[in-house]
Order: sequence, then structure tokens, then C-alpha cells
Amino acid sequence: MAMVYASGSVKEYREHFVSGEKKINVEIFSPAIDGTHPAVLVFHGAGGLLLDEPAMRRFARALADNGFEAFLIHYFDRTGTIFARGRAIHVGFESWRSTVNDAIDYVAGRSDLKPRKIGCFGYSLGAYLSLAQAARDYRILAVVELAGAIDREHAGLVKRLPPTLILHGSEDARVPVQNAYNLEKLAARLGVTHEIKIYQGEGHVLRSASQADAAARAVCFFQKHLAK
Repeated sequence: MAMVYASGSVKEYREHFVSGEKKINVEIFSPAIDGTHPAVLVFHGAGGLLLDEPAMRRFARALADNGFEAFLIHYFDRTGTIFARGRAIHVGFESWRSTVNDAIDYVAGRSDLKPRKIGCFGYSLGAYLSLAQAARDYRILAVVELAGAIDREHAGLVKRLPPTLILHGSEDARVPVQNAYNLEKLAARLGVTHEIKIYQGEGHVLRSASQADAAARAVCFFQKHLAK
């Protein structure tokens, strides 16, 4: 295990697990108070950590400040990807989803976490992956998705989702906001506990005030569904 660094009330360190015979790096943000905590896995978007790292780390620290063990998963390590667009996303998706599954295995096997208390937060591509995994993985008890979706061709096949918080910008040109409304309808059809917040005038990348609001809503949602 790497050296532990403290950032305010948060301890930060790195580990790794293996997926598809590749080393997958994990940044861990842990509450300073000892004990067992619920876990939240954090998945960046198609911009990779090249573009998404500051926001993902801020959110992971916010989770740790509020009593969660946060795991920022470098799932692009599986394919050696830095930035993904178009066909690269289509080609890599199942490999990355397999890595998300292996990440859940890795977290579920830890003895320092509250058993069976696992949630996922995903942004953009990370939200697609989180929802795809949650649709088939009963270990995931809550999902917060920002600017993501379940693609139309698979939505009709989904039979379950955990409690889901849907966050989206009304002017998102990359993943149109209709996807958020479609996910809301799917959650209602499945009888799933869900909440939705549409940020008026916001695009695919939320501005700072909306980012802060989204983080606060996500923390509250996880507290409601994981911290009991």
C-alpha cells in the first residue's frame, strides 16, 4: 500500500487491482475517523482523468468528508485509453464495464468497509457504465448519475435498478436531456426509488455552482440509501 496523505480531514492513498490482466489504479479517499464506512465508487467520463480529474477528486473528497470511503477508479487503464470519443467508446465499453464489475469485486472484498453498503457515482461515460453495471449487480445499493443514460436499445431489457439520482443539464449537447427523462420513466416503470434534478441552462459540464449543488445532492442521496 502506498503512503497515506492527509488532506484536511481526508486520508488519500492509492492501491490497484487487476482486470483483464491489466493493473487498474485506484485513488482512495478515506474519512480520517477510523471505523467501517459505506463505499462509493467514482467513475470519470470520456474525457478520462486528463479532463475530469479535478472535479472527480473534489467529489471524492466531499464523500470522504461525509463519512464515505470513496474509490476513484482509473478504468481507462484496462485499454490504455487517455481520452475516448465515438467508435472508441463503442469498442471499449464492454471491457470497461467488465472492469467496473472487477472494481465492485475489489471493493466488496475489503474488510474495512460496511458489508453490502456499496454505491456508484458516474459522470457521462462513467454514468453509462454505472447504470449498466447496476442493472445486473445486486451489490450496488444506490447510483448517482450525472449527464449519463441507458442507451435506448438496452433500456427495454433492464429489469432492475437500485435507488437512482438523475442529474442533468437542460442544454447538454453531448447527452441530450431527454435521456434523463427517459431514465426517469424507466425508474418509474420498475418501481425504483428515484430523484431527478435538471439544471436549467447548463450543458454537459456543469458550472461551479451547479457542480457544488450536484455534489451536495449526491452526498445526501448516498446518506439516505447507504449510511443506514
